[in-house]
Formats: sequence, C-alpha cells, structure tokens
Amino acid sequence: MAMTLPTECWQEILKNVPIEDKKTLKSCLMVNRSMCKIIIPILWSNPFRYLQSSPHDQPMPSRINEQDEIIKMKINQKKLINVYISCMDYKSIDILNNNKIEIINRDKSIMFDYPSMLRELQYDIICESSSSWLYQELQLIKEFKVTTEDLEHNSKTREFKKLLLTRELCKMFMKSSTLIMNLTLSYYVPFVDMSFTPKDFFLINKLPGAEKSLKNLKKFKCSLLIDQWKEITKDLTKICGINGSLETLELKCIGEPSVEWIDDKSFINICELIKRQRSLKHIKLNCCGKYCNIAKAISSLSSQIDNIKSLEFVHLKFNSNNSNNSYLYNDKDNNFPLNFISKCKKLNTLIFKDCDELLDYNIFTTNDTPWFNHLTKLVFEDTSISPFNITKIISFCNKLKELSCDLGEEIDFLPEFALSLPITLKHLTIDAVEININILQQFLENIKATLETLNFPAWICRSFTDQHLYIICDKLKNSLKRLDLDLMSPENQQHNVSFESIEYARKEIEVVNIESYFRYDSW
Repeated sequence: MAMTLPTECWQEILKNVPIEDKKTLKSCLMVNRSMCKIIIPILWSNPFRYLQSSPHDQPMPSRINEQDEIIKMKINQKKLINVYISCMDYKSIDILNNNKIEIINRDKSIMFDYPSMLRELQYDIICESSSSWLYQELQLIKEFKVTTEDLEHNSKTREFKKLLLTRELCKMFMKSSTLIMNLTLSYYVPFVDMSFTPKDFFLINKLPGAEKSLKNLKKFKCSLLIDQWKEITKDLTKICGINGSLETLELKCIGEPSVEWIDDKSFINICELIKRQRSLKHIKLNCCGKYCNIAKAISSLSSQIDNIKSLEFVHLKFNSNNSNNSYLYNDKDNNFPLNFISKCKKLNTLIFKDCDELLDYNIFTTNDTPWFNHLTKLVFEDTSISPFNITKIISFCNKLKELSCDLGEEIDFLPEFALSLPITLKHLTIDAVEININILQQFLENIKATLETLNFPAWICRSFTDQHLYIICDKLKNSLKRLDLDLMSPENQQHNVSFESIEYARKEIEVVNIESYFRYDSW
C-alpha cells in the first residue's frame, strides 16, 4: 500500500499516539515498509519501558499469575539484551569475553541500528535486564552444592558481571545515540557487603560520546546511596549536559547520613546544576534524613521562579530553629526557604510528603500571589501542617482539581473542611485517625464539588464499616467514577467492611478498588 501522505506528516500524526500504547504502534508497524521505518524509532526510543510491570498498576484479579508475569518479563529482558549485544562492536565483545561473559551465536541479521534510536536511558532497568540475561549462569551454580563462602563469591562475581555488561551497553548507547532526552540513574547494592559499590560504573559522562549524547538532556532522575551520591555530584553538571536544557529534575538519596555530611560541599554542585538550567519546570527533592544536604538545593530554586510548574518535597524537615537544619534558613535576608514559592508564576503542582515544620512559613497568606492562579494539584501527606491552615490555603486555589491531605485527629473538623473545598475539585484523598458515620455523612453533604475519584488510605479505613460504604454510594454515586479503599494491607485488618457491601458499591460506582497501589510511589 502506497503512502499518500509525506513521511513528515505521518511523524507529526503519530506523535499523538501515547508511546505506552504498544498495541496501536505495533499495528501501524505492519502497514507497510515506509510506516515501519517511522514506527521502529518510536518503539525503540525506550524499549525497556515495555518490560516494566508493577503489581501496583494492576487490580487484584490480574495478580493471580503474577509469578508467571515476572518470568515472562525476564525472558523478554533477555531477548532485548540479545538484540543489543548483536549491535555491539568487537571491542566491547572482547571486554565481556575477557571477563568470562561469553558472547556466542550473535545474530548478525539485525535490520536497524537500534542503539542509535534510544532516547531514554534508565540505568536501573538496563541493570535488571542484564541480570536477567545472566540468569542462566546463576541457575547452573544452584545445581551444585556450594559453601556459603562460595555463594558470596559467586554473588559478587555475578554482580560485577551485571555492572560490566550494563556499562558496555551504556557505552554503546552513548556512542550511537546522539540525542538522549531522559536519563535515570538508580542503583541499589543487593547484598550485605556495602564495601562493594563500584562508583565508576555510574559515571555515564565519562563514556565515549557522552558529551554529545547528553548535551540536550530534558529529564534527569537520580536515586542513589549516600556514598554513590558523593561521587555523582562531582560530575553532575557534566552528566546533565552542557546546554542547560533540563526541564525535569528528580533527586533522591538513600541511607542514613551522619552529621558530618552537613559540612560536605557536594550540594554546591546540585545548586550549580539548578542555576544553569534555562527552563527547569518539574523538581522533586527526596531526602534521607535531617543531615541530608540535598535539602540545601532549595536555596537555588529561586533561580527558576519563572519556569517552575511542579514542586515535590519528600522527607524534608523545615525547622529553622533546629541547628541541624539551620542551612535552610537565611538570616541575612530574613527569608524562609520556601518563600520563593509565592513568586512562581506557573506553579500548578505542589507536593509535601513526610515534611515537618511547615507551619513556620508564611507562603500561603494572600490570594494575590501568582501561584494561586495556576495551582491544580496540592498534596500534604504525613506533614505537620494543621487542617485549619490547609483550609486557608485551598480557599485561595480557585482552579484546584486534586487534593490529598491528612487530618490526623481533627476528625470533627471534617464537615467544615468540606465547605472550603473549591467547586473545581475532582480528585480527593483524605486520611485521618478514624471517621464515624455521622461525620462522614456531614462531610459528603457539605462537598459542593463534583468529585470523580475519592481515596481513603489505610489509617482511616480501619474504622470503616458497611454503613460507611453505603453512605458514600448514596451521596456520590451520580458523580463518583472511582473509589479507593485501602482494606487489604496487612496492618489494616480492623475494618468491618464485608465483601457484600463492596460488591454493592461496585454496582453503583464504576471502579471500586480495595488495594493500596494508588498511593504507591517508587521515587
């Protein structure tokens, strides 16, 4: 079948197909050779995405054969690595063979230069796929009786092989792909011996061709152990390209930092990285304790007030009176570290998770600050801010569509809290110590917004009964499309909700989920 439109037109049309929609893209692939040449680069921009299958993304019935799905995923990972190995140059093959990673029977009939098409490099997923490719070797080891010492040695050897294979793959990507747009560096040491942290494997910028490949990087996510972080930050500005093109930056530190890390200067490189960007729109900082100096990067966010659209802070403590966190407070300018938020003209998402001492900051007081005009999502999970102050905040947000907050023990305040919810609200998550039937009924009656989704996490669900469910159905069945109740958590077996009432709710509401995956956050 001949192409009636120019290739450029088809490329523009296919940009509107979600890249996750593999089924549609594969259908287009089979149309003709010309369409195939257009679709192949799209599918191979990040083929690893199609291998990921989190149980949190699926309802309960689909989890029955979860183990089979994992096996299937590992087989597909191995197949994908085989394709990439077939594209490797002989120098990398020799390196692998010299380290007892035997490469035999390479497929030489590869039709496309697949590595050149990669646009998203996810180090952790490539690592996992490399491990699956090496899985057969582990199976052979298990067939023989070996000592604990041998197992430990084999584990370290296999870990080294996995990282070496991953490095050679990344080396190929850096050399072949001239336009990596998204980079994720995430790695966890899988065994007890913490001395085995091969930091050089993470220094992507030192691979040949990396400077050209990463120069226009748009998204950078980094989640590493403390010691790995100290190494990475030295080359952070080089890893993230030289053109200041980042639009998304997500940083996470894992571990328990000691007090000495407060004086570590590695955070300066993070601040420098943020200041260099021309248009940084999405920022997430996830700290690992009160001494984690990633929090110091907040001081540089004011350089992006004209660009920021979303901000997320996780595990930060904003107590300016605490000497351990004094670096968050600027005495000279009499400014609190979050005051810059009121100057963010395009901010539409603001998230705080497990953050303390937010009450000290006067950033939500007036309705004439620019960021109130654009805010559509607001999250306060496990924070110290009071429900009363949350009410004051949301009263200014006339475009708010999504809200998540904890009311703690302030249950009686819930009906009044409902009155402050803007009419634009569509998605609501409420957590509290408990909620009785009368309070729930008053709360739902006072909501003027047309809610489409309502989420109740594990803590509040402990007090739920069948009557709670019937009230929700009665009050919201005309608008509610999805109801999430965390009833299946091991720690949440105190509820008195029967399966009969759940089935009743599923007849009234399109989706009723009793799992907790809606709060799952791997980052």
